[in-house]
Amino acid sequence: MAYYENRIEHLGGDLILYQRNLATAAPNVKSHRQPKWYMKLRVGPRKIINRSTGLTIYEDAYAFARKEYDRLRNAASLGHTLDDYTFEKHCDDWYQRQINNGVWKADRQRWYKNQSARYYKAYFRYADGTSMRLNDITPEIAQNYWDWRIAYWSTHQGEKLSDYNPKRRKAKTKTTKNVAKVPAKKTLQMDQTALNMIFADARERGRLQQVFKMKPPQDSRPHHRRPHFEPDERRSMTVYLRSYRDVIGHFKDDRVNAWHRLQRIQLYHFVIFMLNSGLRVGEAREMRWRDISFDQPSEDFDEAICVVGVRKATKTSQNRDVQTQPNANKTLKEWRDKSPYTGPNDLVWFGQQTANDKKPKQFSNLNKSFQHFLSRLPVEGTETGLLFNKEGEKRSLYSLRHTYATVRREHGVEYADLALNMGCKREQLERHYDHSTSNTRRSAIVKVKRRAKKTEPETVTSLDPFILEAMKRYQGGEIDEQTMLGIMKLAKQKADEPQP
Repeated sequence: MAYYENRIEHLGGDLILYQRNLATAAPNVKSHRQPKWYMKLRVGPRKIINRSTGLTIYEDAYAFARKEYDRLRNAASLGHTLDDYTFEKHCDDWYQRQINNGVWKADRQRWYKNQSARYYKAYFRYADGTSMRLNDITPEIAQNYWDWRIAYWSTHQGEKLSDYNPKRRKAKTKTTKNVAKVPAKKTLQMDQTALNMIFADARERGRLQQVFKMKPPQDSRPHHRRPHFEPDERRSMTVYLRSYRDVIGHFKDDRVNAWHRLQRIQLYHFVIFMLNSGLRVGEAREMRWRDISFDQPSEDFDEAICVVGVRKATKTSQNRDVQTQPNANKTLKEWRDKSPYTGPNDLVWFGQQTANDKKPKQFSNLNKSFQHFLSRLPVEGTETGLLFNKEGEKRSLYSLRHTYATVRREHGVEYADLALNMGCKREQLERHYDHSTSNTRRSAIVKVKRRAKKTEPETVTSLDPFILEAMKRYQGGEIDEQTMLGIMKLAKQKADEPQP
């Protein structure tokens, strides 16, 4: 019995359709489905392509084969490659060329490698799990990637990875619980850039004949504000930050080495600075000492302020001078006295210096350190400290910018002035940053009369002699954080009492 059967020629033998005799090809199989049609295409003097159509009905198989024949003939006339490049094969080839050309730094290499393995290669596959041929990827298939990507962590595969991620075998934690269920708009835009680069490269090399561009949906998830810190949370965080900085009290640890101690000091000053400046984290990463003008006079404060020149904002690409609060001026000067890098061109905030570096690089782990610090705060009713707000939203360094905006609005700063200082539009400020509305509404409803708030930020410690004495004893280890917080709370209550 013949292995192949039903051989039908078309176009003078340039297009041949045939089937496999399944009884001969797979004799041990008890039952067989209807055999599929295969095609043999001659598209050049020395180029013959054998491939399954994947179809069992002859008319459908012929229509598909004829379309492929015309496409490949046209591609050959244009000088395009006729090799069956799969998405995975091309993606790996493209990635390796970027590495060889020195286009990406280590962190970018790692990002592309992880994204392509988890998402791109996983999506562009056939039902049997094999990688799709590039020319089988239609614009519709490509665009449907976004629905798949947005829902990924809600699927069985995503939930399975959340519980246990085999790629994290050597890590301290084996789960991926902290991943966002719905990717942010920025994440999808990064995916868009990467995939369009991959497909554009495939077209330039003749591996992809179709022309299309991927475009993600405008909003993958509803607008929401990042979590900020309430006044009592800010006070608690500031007190424990001092303990963290000085390695005392709740954060006493004999294993802290010199670098860790310096990093703790840096984190303390960075948090205070961000609460009193409103800069983006990316803008703070770029800060150099030459960008800071110290001890500038201010009409609104008895104390001097500093002005930070943001020359290349991470989002706006526009220069602006940021007017800070007095406490930012103070904490930057204190940090300058402790930092080992204070030259005009040195980074204000930095990461650990490697053996091959003459100067340290931009910090990359401050957010991780900050979140670890927040999770360790002894907050009643929770084991995660201040890491999450009441709605279960995770806080980060970006929460400091949101806190700054909220405090400034509560102190009566106009939207236009605040938006200009923060380098964003008023609409963005109202939508994403200002958390003061709910607080104002709550105060109006309960009709609580309050004294006029001081213009200085709440992170500035009162100059009351009693508070100063308590602070000295706290820093000397004579009283703990809880006692210090109680003293500060009583002092604030006393200050808020109406005067006779």
